[in-house]
Amino acid sequence: MIIIRHENIWETWDSLRKSNLINDYVTRISDRNNRRKDYGTGELYTAVEAHLLLRIYQSPGTTVTDLAKETGRTKSAISQGVKKLEQYKLINRAPQNNGKRKSALWVTPKGKQLCLAHIKYDSERTEKFLDEISKYFTSEQMDAFFKIMEVHYLLLSPEDGLDWINK
Repeated sequence: MIIIRHENIWETWDSLRKSNLINDYVTRISDRNNRRKDYGTGELYTAVEAHLLLRIYQSPGTTVTDLAKETGRTKSAISQGVKKLEQYKLINRAPQNNGKRKSALWVTPKGKQLCLAHIKYDSERTEKFLDEISKYFTSEQMDAFFKIMEVHYLLLSPEDGLDWINK
C-alpha cells in the first residue's frame, strides 16, 4: 500500500533531503530502463534500446547525428546503441546519397515487430501507472507533475542545461 505524505515537502524538507529523493528516483528509473525485458516478441531488450529503435522507426532514414541532437545524448552513445540494434538485426544502415559519410538508419521487419510490441507494452503499462497514481492525486496535481517533468527535461538539455546553476 502506498502512503501519500500530507506534509508540505516543498516547504518542510531541507535541500539535501529533496536532493536525495530526486537522486533515488532518477537511479530507480535508470535501473529500470537498463533492465532487459520481453516486450512481447520473446526476446529481451532494454527500454533504452527499445526507445532508440522507436525513434528510428518514427523517422526512417534518420542519422546518428540527428538522433544525438534529438535526444541530447552524445553521438558516441547513440553510435553504441545503433551498433547493438544492428547486431540484433533490428536496423540496417545505408549510405546517404548526399555525398557525406553519414549513414541513414532503417528499421528491419524484425525491428518493426519489436516497435509495435513495444508501443503496445508501454501504452498498457503507462495507462496502468496513470490509473494507479490518479487514485491519489487530483487532475490538477497530475498536470503539474507532467509540467514539472517537461521543464526539468528542458533544463537538463545539453545546450541550455543546468550550467546556469554553476554560474
